[in-house]
Amino acid sequence: MGRSLSFVVVALVISSLLLMAAPPALSAAVRPPPVRIGRYSIISAKVRKQIGNFLKKHALDIIGNVLSAPAGQKQGDNNLDTKAADTAGLYVFNLSVGTSVPQTITGILDITTELVWTQCSCSDADACLPPPATTFQPSSSDTFTSVPCNSQTCQSAINQPCGANPSANCTYLMTYNDYTNTSGYLANDTFTFGQAQVPGVVFGCSNASSGDFSGASGVLGFSKGNLSMVSQLQLSWFSYLLASEASDTDNNLLQFGDDAVPETKNSRSTPLLTNDVYPDLYFVNLTGIMVDGRQLNGIPAGTFDLQPNGSGGAFLSTTVPVTYLEKAAYDVLRQAFRSRIKAEAVSGSALGLDLCYTLQSAKDDMVVPKLALVFDGTNAVMELKKHNYFFADNATNLECLTILPIKGGSLLGSLLQTDTNMAYDIDGGRLIFETASAAPRPHLKVSLMIAVQMVGWALLVF
Repeated sequence: MGRSLSFVVVALVISSLLLMAAPPALSAAVRPPPVRIGRYSIISAKVRKQIGNFLKKHALDIIGNVLSAPAGQKQGDNNLDTKAADTAGLYVFNLSVGTSVPQTITGILDITTELVWTQCSCSDADACLPPPATTFQPSSSDTFTSVPCNSQTCQSAINQPCGANPSANCTYLMTYNDYTNTSGYLANDTFTFGQAQVPGVVFGCSNASSGDFSGASGVLGFSKGNLSMVSQLQLSWFSYLLASEASDTDNNLLQFGDDAVPETKNSRSTPLLTNDVYPDLYFVNLTGIMVDGRQLNGIPAGTFDLQPNGSGGAFLSTTVPVTYLEKAAYDVLRQAFRSRIKAEAVSGSALGLDLCYTLQSAKDDMVVPKLALVFDGTNAVMELKKHNYFFADNATNLECLTILPIKGGSLLGSLLQTDTNMAYDIDGGRLIFETASAAPRPHLKVSLMIAVQMVGWALLVF
């Protein structure tokens, strides 16, 4: 079995989250030159039923799976053993890989991991991901090459002992939880984005995978790690706009490079923080919470501060729908909501959520307080709609707050981000956000359009 990628366990950022530590920097020789990629249009299905299924199965898992490894402690060489949470919110899109006969792979957009991998020919039928997951055939690409164990790329990324055969494949084992993992070897090939070809992209060629990836054939890591799409393409900007169930459009946009730069005056910005313990993640400085236009004064000072040991702070995810707030802040928020909502709270165990109410009819739609997040920066307030933090599930007849308590840090989930254009200024170290109505529509004549489907919710941790 291959060696695992370099990981650490986050015992203090969020109990039950597995985060990938950045490997040593790859040399410039293994990185492709910068390239203008263009725009993507991600076409996703409505997700109400899929979110409900996730909450029923997995929301409580994240609370219950408490990691015990000290901050910064690395796991064993052969595998990363984690009691990681099941997660969801998997936006899947298509890319073309290889030359001679380009092949389409489907990858999950994940801003919290760095490894780009896809299913290749499987070691046996049981190791294959089920349809509609595609399988990349290395023998059909003229430019495919495996990465040898003794190469600088392998040693800088995985630091793998090569044994008696130094030219053997650079193998890896990536474990997401007890029953979701993938293994294979690192390789290089040409990735095509519209008319732009990028040679020599390092990716994982998996030959054995288990778990539910909801039809995707792999993962496209967009973290700050050295193997991520952001680093390998040397992107200065990227952005995404995820449409909610309540949105009047199904279009979710993923944009690269200059095309991701906001073009309106209605945007707000906040610094992206550097966490030396978990450098791959996109941390922001959440400074407060507003309910019905008023700051919640009961939250203890420093609750959201990022600590030198890596704890605290708040980071963003595109693969987890639920938001997790530091418990000291959540308790104040929960009380503020309970005191303002006239209905009687009921058990939310059927959805794995904490603050729930009996679902009202459309004409008696429950009025909930307005919620806004306050970030470091001038007027850096993210005003949210009801669908960003309340979820109505017809199957259980429940309407629940999709925010849960956690100790050691906070996570801003994908539901919270829907209908907000999220732009990452990598070079400038800023997160810029604006409402969907303020964000400009793509210029289709110059856009790269890739048809994508959001294929549901699966078991993938960051």
